[in-house]
Amino acid sequence: MPAARKLLPAVRRFAAATGEGLAALLYPARCFGCSAKVDSPGLCAACEAELRPVRPPFCDTCGEPVSGEIYGDVRCTNCSGREFGYGFAIAGYLATGPLRQVIHDFKYHRRLAVRATLARLAEAAFDDPRLRGPEAADWVVVPVPLHPRRQRERGYNQAAEVAALLARSLGLGYCEALARTRYTSAQARLVRDERLANLSEAFALDPSPEVRTRIDGAPVVLFDDVFTTGATADACARVLRDHGGAEKVVVATVARG
Repeated sequence: MPAARKLLPAVRRFAAATGEGLAALLYPARCFGCSAKVDSPGLCAACEAELRPVRPPFCDTCGEPVSGEIYGDVRCTNCSGREFGYGFAIAGYLATGPLRQVIHDFKYHRRLAVRATLARLAEAAFDDPRLRGPEAADWVVVPVPLHPRRQRERGYNQAAEVAALLARSLGLGYCEALARTRYTSAQARLVRDERLANLSEAFALDPSPEVRTRIDGAPVVLFDDVFTTGATADACARVLRDHGGAEKVVVATVARG
C-alpha cells in the first residue's frame, strides 16, 4: 500500500497529460481572430501581424494617435482646454482588425478563453515611460466595474478578468475598488456628451476599509478593455481621486477605439 501511494502522484500526472493530449487531438486550438489552427490558444502569426501598436506621436492626455512629425507636448482637439480626472490614458493597440473582433467576442459571446491573450497585449501599454518611472512597482491596478445586473447578464466583468491577470504578470497590486451604482445605457452607441450624462453619479468607491487603505495615497492604474471617448475613465478616476484619496490616476487599456 505505501508503494502504491508513492506511485499515485505519477499516475495522476500521466492521466492529466493524457487527457490534455486527447483534448488537443479532438479539439485543436484555434486562433481567436480567424479560427485558423494554432499550436496553442491565442492569435496566429497572420493575426498578430495585423495588430497596430499605439506608437508616438499621440495625444499626451488621451493617447489618440496623431499624424505628422510632431515634437514636444501633444494635445488633441478633444482634450485641449479640458480637465480630466485621470492624468493620461494609454493603450497597447488600436481597436482594429482581429483585436476588435476578439474584444467583441470576449464581451458579448462569453469567450473567456481570450483573457490571457488580452492581458498579454495589455502589457504593451505599460511600456510607456510614464508608467516605468521610480514608482513602477507601486501602481495599483483597478478595473472599471460593471453594474451587478449587467455582470449577471454577461457572467463576468471583462475588465476585471484581464486586469487581474495583468497585475499578476507585472507584479503589481490589484484592487476592485469601484462599484457601479446606477444601471446605465450601453455606451457604445452614444456620442461623447450623451456618454457623460449617462455616467453621471454612476460610480462609487467600495466602502470597505480595506479598499480605502489600499487606494488612499496610492498611484492607481484604472484598467478597461477599450478607451474610446474617455467618459467612463473620467468618471471612475474622479471617484478614485476625490473619494478614495488616490495620489493620482492614469488609465491603461488593451485597445484604443
